[in-house]
Amino acid sequence: MDRDRSVKKNEENVKADEPSWRFAQINPPLAASVAGEAESSDIIDKASFFAKAEGKTSGLIEEEVTDEDANPWSPKEVRTVPAFYPLEKSSRFIEDDHLAVASRLSECLRALSVHATYNDEIATASLVTGENVEMHLSLWKTSGAPTSRYPVGIVVELQRRKGDSIVFHRYNRYILDAAMGEFDSCEFQSSTGGDVANMYTKKAERMLKMKTGKTAATEEENAIIAVEIAHGLLMKDRMDARQLGLESLCLLTDPTKTGNTTALIASHVVLLGTAQDVTISSGEGVIFDESPFQEIRETILSLVQFNKIGEDAELSDDERGSMEEDEFESQQIQEREHLSILHNLALAVMANALQVVEKNESTDNEPERTETNSKARLDCKEIATTFMSEGKEITNKEILSTLISELGKAAKTPHNATLSAKCLSSLMGASEDARKRAKELGAKNVVATALDVGVRTHAKLETECKKVFKVLTRVRTQEEEQQDAQQDAQQDEQQDEQQDNEEENN
Repeated sequence: MDRDRSVKKNEENVKADEPSWRFAQINPPLAASVAGEAESSDIIDKASFFAKAEGKTSGLIEEEVTDEDANPWSPKEVRTVPAFYPLEKSSRFIEDDHLAVASRLSECLRALSVHATYNDEIATASLVTGENVEMHLSLWKTSGAPTSRYPVGIVVELQRRKGDSIVFHRYNRYILDAAMGEFDSCEFQSSTGGDVANMYTKKAERMLKMKTGKTAATEEENAIIAVEIAHGLLMKDRMDARQLGLESLCLLTDPTKTGNTTALIASHVVLLGTAQDVTISSGEGVIFDESPFQEIRETILSLVQFNKIGEDAELSDDERGSMEEDEFESQQIQEREHLSILHNLALAVMANALQVVEKNESTDNEPERTETNSKARLDCKEIATTFMSEGKEITNKEILSTLISELGKAAKTPHNATLSAKCLSSLMGASEDARKRAKELGAKNVVATALDVGVRTHAKLETECKKVFKVLTRVRTQEEEQQDAQQDAQQDEQQDEQQDNEEENN
């Protein structure tokens, strides 16, 4: 009897030990950089996590003009930093509410004129700067656990996805300072004019003023060579070469980076397809082939108006058949992205060129430190009129119509809209005919809508739209009308004289 009781007792002891090993659970280790950020029961699902981070959910909201809350970014939920997720060095911890942090960041992005696509569902934002640098902004929350690196708060993380790393770090400083509450948009606007590269541009200008030993003839020759190099890159069939050629033209048409002489020559090439109208004050000229200059102008117009270079041939049916479907779609996406960048750069080149011509008349009395100075034979009005008329002959499409249409897409592409506004302001300021034609095309309503977008999300767009609106609504004086009438009469006389001379020679 005693023996049966002891056996039964032993069996009970064995059964009681079973759960200790059958249901044993080992907690996953925490990453050293984010220890304590996630609870011990977290399970990492990489596929769904990165799909959300890329904004593929329905929560992706693009900036549009609405009558809702003035703050365009109002995250509903902030994710905890997952285990084994290494935070970028470009991140900051803030002990504050996520809505307050998001409000400061959205205002900073507006002041920096960064196009942001916000995702309120997971507190992320896709950013694109005017220099075509793509970034990804994320808000994370910290748990404040005993083993955590941070107390309870928000971590702001900024990642560079594409573009120049130096430009990225310029923006990175301002954005992370704004997250900490150390960015003043008014002070930034007054000190830099809304340009993050303002300090470096001023240094370049000082270096250009210090240059010695160069005559205007030497500068003109160097400018012609530089434009021809840009033409060679632009005419290649490689994507990177074309982009480099347009970036070179952006620099050549910017007087703060290359000097007034070079910028004036490059601007005439872009707008008129010739450099003969820019002469050296000493009277000496340079003989060169102008056929590349015509091709540069045609390429710029084609990219601005049709978003393509010349007659780019599409793939044949045989070439498509030899490619897999995924490969073909990937190539098409890459080409579209590349052409969108070229379109933006072409608009920047045109805007630079028009501004150089516009400012040249007012700076003729302030020569550079050279022995002689280059001057334009045509005035601003003649250049604007010739550019619009010859451009229409080349592409069979009005450039004003294209620019106004681009400005109407301000909510989707604010950087392109800003450049279009610059072009419109220069053209309408130089030509009364352009101003009248823009009014006929409904520019006033388009500018008002774009201005609303700029006030909410893009400081540079706001500034340029105000300039366009001022030119559109400006009331002309009688003296200005009389001057225009005299100039028109003089031009008619010059044309008649040229025709008479040609008839006599024939």
